[in-house]
Amino acid sequence: MNEFLDQITEPLLMQSYATLFFVSFILCLIIILSSGYGFSRRGDIDEAAIQSAHSGFVPRVGGLAIYISILVLIPLLSFGFIPLSVVFDLDAEQLMLLILSAAPVFSVGLAEDLGYDMSPRARLVASAASGLIAILLFKVWLDSLGIPGVDMLLMFAPFGILFTIFATVGVVNAFNLIDGLNGLSSYVTVSVAVSLSIIAFQAGNTQISIFLVLVVAAVLGFMVLNFPMGRIFLGDGGAYVLGHLLVWSAIIFIKSAGAVSTFAILLVFFWPVADTGLAIWRRWKLGNPAGRPDRLHFHQLAMRFLEIRFFGRERRKIANPVATLILIPLISAPQVLGILFWDDFEATVWSTMLVTVVFVVTYFFGIGLAKRGRNTNA
Repeated sequence: MNEFLDQITEPLLMQSYATLFFVSFILCLIIILSSGYGFSRRGDIDEAAIQSAHSGFVPRVGGLAIYISILVLIPLLSFGFIPLSVVFDLDAEQLMLLILSAAPVFSVGLAEDLGYDMSPRARLVASAASGLIAILLFKVWLDSLGIPGVDMLLMFAPFGILFTIFATVGVVNAFNLIDGLNGLSSYVTVSVAVSLSIIAFQAGNTQISIFLVLVVAAVLGFMVLNFPMGRIFLGDGGAYVLGHLLVWSAIIFIKSAGAVSTFAILLVFFWPVADTGLAIWRRWKLGNPAGRPDRLHFHQLAMRFLEIRFFGRERRKIANPVATLILIPLISAPQVLGILFWDDFEATVWSTMLVTVVFVVTYFFGIGLAKRGRNTNA
């Protein structure tokens, strides 16, 4: 861990973080200030959505600022005024291809954020297209999970490619589903990126490790305006592009370092994956389409409980960020296990089983608390 900290605190990298943070922050500020002039009017529509956890108009194209920051600055930092590629032996072209592979899914998400109605099918196709582009560009896919039987199927290229696209689509859409509270999606993104960066460093992939920390800097430039007061939202485009960059960073370094347990990576992504899996199961049980929104996500229950028991709906601006803070230990615990046991397949399998049980039990316990709180207030 000390070696990792020594790497990410190199003076040249610190300059890069500051640059990415500043550009992302300024772009977000411009979006906020220009929202009153007709730009990013989707916030007016989103306020009435069933899954909405805020009140009042808020621009929801923060992802645009983050993507522009990453898209423009990382290649500049790699072979421009801050020569990271020379000092840290980074392949700027490969990083640029990774960033560009997210363009299809980002474009569809941004269109939705700007008020254009993009169907669930269009979103799925776009996220699958971004996954396929990444496969074609890097010529890698998941051909092993460490599970007998499953690995035999994945060794057959068509199955491996389809599974990789499925994983890409799943993670990308999972990041969008958890974007429901001030700071929640930002914190999940930062914690996933930092966890993956540590594991990539331990596995010997310095390039992906540094890239992920640079992404964190861009996200933090947005996060300071998103948490706690929610001046700007990430939006579908932001959630999609960050989900894609994170899952493909993981796939690339998994393929470059065979010692990494795939279940360690699952632990890092556990919160968005588990919440999405539970949402799909819940909607299937109720006979609803998987893409139909509801207000039964873990973070929505947490905020509802706070409103019922402590703050009331009139203090939603307080309950919203407090709910995010309450969820941080649940989000971070699986990631810590993934970091600790990154190369121990058996330990990560048992850890995944344990956190799954804790997640499910805590979820239904939370439903019970919310119901009792509502009955008490009634």
